[in-house]
Amino acid sequence: MISIGTTFNYEIVLNDQLRMVKESGFSHVSLGARVVHSNYLTTRGQKDIRALVQGHGLAICSIHTPFGEGLDISSPHRGTGDDTVDVYRKCIEAAHCLSARVVIFHPTAYQRHDNIEIRKKTIVRNLGKLLDYLGKTGVTIAVENDSHDAANDIVSFSLDEIGDVRYGFCYDSSHDNLVQQPLALLKKYGSRLFTTHISDNRGNKDDHMLPYQGTYDWNGFCEIFTRLGFVGVFLLEVEMRESGLKSPAIFLREAFARGERLRKICQKE
Repeated sequence: MISIGTTFNYEIVLNDQLRMVKESGFSHVSLGARVVHSNYLTTRGQKDIRALVQGHGLAICSIHTPFGEGLDISSPHRGTGDDTVDVYRKCIEAAHCLSARVVIFHPTAYQRHDNIEIRKKTIVRNLGKLLDYLGKTGVTIAVENDSHDAANDIVSFSLDEIGDVRYGFCYDSSHDNLVQQPLALLKKYGSRLFTTHISDNRGNKDDHMLPYQGTYDWNGFCEIFTRLGFVGVFLLEVEMRESGLKSPAIFLREAFARGERLRKICQKE
């Protein structure tokens, strides 16, 4: 099973995205963090999404929590943390409504890597609230590795401190290509992998390129991933902007082909 995030091109409305995603061979889709695109946090939006997804013969594997001003799950400011927990609870409700198994979130607000020791304690406390809220919904939550080592210290601390089976890891290959020790987190936490964000970059910024278009070590990835026994949906988080491909249909077909190539290598087909 292979999925792609709606992040591939937010300029395309959701209905058209889903049609092209299905035609390209994908079985699933992941709703991106730009909430205004899919409107997944509202009752009306969820109803519309369910109808569209079912109509196109797809399923939703995960949703990404929104990020931006005022949202930070590990914020040292209690008010910001509380507000973020409230929003993430709504994301859990949306995932449950849409039969999405995983809610993905970042360990900090974008580019915030201050007060790391305080943030470690804060994220554990706030995740405890979210785990209480999960109940028996069947929804899980997954922290995404960051492109900065300091933020990944928070990721590691939270996974070490929280052993709940409903809390796991989302591995982002593009982010991992920008840190000092790529693949270290996948090796350490691969057994807790809930989902993936598969994409590539040139080693300078988070380009979200197609696999094999950048400098990421795909051979090293496949060597590790093959041993994990991962049974979830293989999710690509790629974007058209750096691909060089101008046609969404061609881009999606190429994304699927590269994702399928990786999946078969990792599953030794």
